[in-house]
Amino acid sequence: MQHQEGDTVLIDGGDRFASVEEKLISYLNEAGVDRFDAIIATHPHADHIGGLSAVIEKFPVDAIYDSGRVHTSQTYEDYLLLIDEKDLTFKTPRRGDKIELDNLTFDIIHPGEDTEKYSLNDSSIVTYLQYDQISFIFTGDIEEFAEREILGTGIDISSTILKVAHHGSRTSTNNYFLEAVNPEIAVIQVGEDNRFNHPAPEVINLLEKNDIEIYRNDLDGDIIVNTDGEYYSIETNRLNQDDLDQAEESEISEPEDSETNYSQININQASKSQLESLWGVGPVTADNIIEYREDNDEFQTIEEIKEVDGIDSNKFNRWKDQITI
Repeated sequence: MQHQEGDTVLIDGGDRFASVEEKLISYLNEAGVDRFDAIIATHPHADHIGGLSAVIEKFPVDAIYDSGRVHTSQTYEDYLLLIDEKDLTFKTPRRGDKIELDNLTFDIIHPGEDTEKYSLNDSSIVTYLQYDQISFIFTGDIEEFAEREILGTGIDISSTILKVAHHGSRTSTNNYFLEAVNPEIAVIQVGEDNRFNHPAPEVINLLEKNDIEIYRNDLDGDIIVNTDGEYYSIETNRLNQDDLDQAEESEISEPEDSETNYSQININQASKSQLESLWGVGPVTADNIIEYREDNDEFQTIEEIKEVDGIDSNKFNRWKDQITI
């Protein structure tokens, strides 16, 4: 989060891979970040704190806010040693606490005092940010146990924008929690073609059923929310349909009397590399498509591709006009 008057906050830092760290540092530099008022490490899993060490090495940090749950991984140990080496302020906020900066205030919704009763995921720090009329809830990797505990507190968690918990896993975002948040926008932070097949189809279906607009890193790239406190806008790296149509027109020239649309991919005949050209389809999902069509004697309709692991309605709707059988 960046405020125009200077407050800068980072929640989690991705995994500890050189490519991830390089992209994160590059992004922060391009965004004009030169320091952090606060870094919030929601919980000690490597895919959330791994990239923070590179950030702490590169930028001055006023304070680290950590769940306080200990993990045995080398990544977690290195993260703590670096914080100690830099002599950074280290805090473990609990429900009811606030992170108060000059222009932004984050309410701590979770965890409660007894963090030992939680799994590492359920120990995640959950923060709520109200910026005039626009509100955000950042949920870390909490699962149903923590969601129900939050609901039991009676705290108002209704938000304009929901950071969907646990990368859209089926173990999170139960219907009651979603009803309480009642967001307009859901942001799912998830890697393309990930081995866990996040986000779960059940979660996508629930969000769609509630008419919530979905944004996903695997489909949309960087997702940036801009707000003045009254209105908000969302920027992504995704090409809109006009851009896609224009690109197709510039790349494909057909005789006027041709009945064949050569821009479409025949999913019953396409190679792995052709399938990977579809938005959000990586090597694993492409293999799943090929395996499905071989096991089921080809696709009978283009809609049938949604039966393949890794393909949901959100992906299908992005490129349904680009495929055929």
